[in-house]
Amino acid sequence: MQFIVPPIGEVCDVIILTNTVDKDVFDMTENAIQSLRHSESQNKFRVILVESNQDNSFSYTADIIVKYTGEFSYNKALNMAFENLQSDWVYVSNNDVIFQQNWYSTLRYYMDIFDLDSASPRCPTPQQGTTQMAQQMILGYPECSVILGFQPIIHFCGWGWLMKRSVLELIRPFPEDLKFWFQDNHMALLLQSMGKKHGCVTSSHVIHFGQRSYRIIKPEELHSMTHGLLDTFKEKWESQ
Repeated sequence: MQFIVPPIGEVCDVIILTNTVDKDVFDMTENAIQSLRHSESQNKFRVILVESNQDNSFSYTADIIVKYTGEFSYNKALNMAFENLQSDWVYVSNNDVIFQQNWYSTLRYYMDIFDLDSASPRCPTPQQGTTQMAQQMILGYPECSVILGFQPIIHFCGWGWLMKRSVLELIRPFPEDLKFWFQDNHMALLLQSMGKKHGCVTSSHVIHFGQRSYRIIKPEELHSMTHGLLDTFKEKWESQ
């Protein structure tokens, strides 16, 4: 019998997007990076930060900083970050998070046991912007479990997901017309249609606050980046 143990000595590329318009955003993003650095003693992270603000007065402790210019698209920013990958594992994260101890080794351990192609950690606290029903489901799952599925928020968390780089290479580049909302819906459906295996690992904990970056979106752009993308998303999948 082969015993599976948590990984030791792995390096994971972690992609974080930010738009550092003020010190509050800087502190939030840097706190996420620092919590990531201190979350594991047996594995390391290579942080690829995509910065949308051209103000160079803030200095991050990321390994690579990619400067984003032009009209913002979440998927375009990810595609730019993907050009800098080196590791076999890739984690995409929001900047409004705090990583808990051993979240990565726990996530990878259960991925190996259940032969997952991708996985999301669980947020162990209430998240801003999540419906009460969804929140009850997420918090009600037992520890030491893997909840298989592709439902956004419940199984596939757009704010944080880990994927084998070999799987990521099959689905990149991401569609850049999905500028913000529905990107996680698209990803989940794409993985499902390819016969891949995804799950939420309940014992891997990352605190996600939720919607803390919404305030920096201009009011006149909010609809086009959220509800206004529904038709674009539908058109991609109605023809499937």
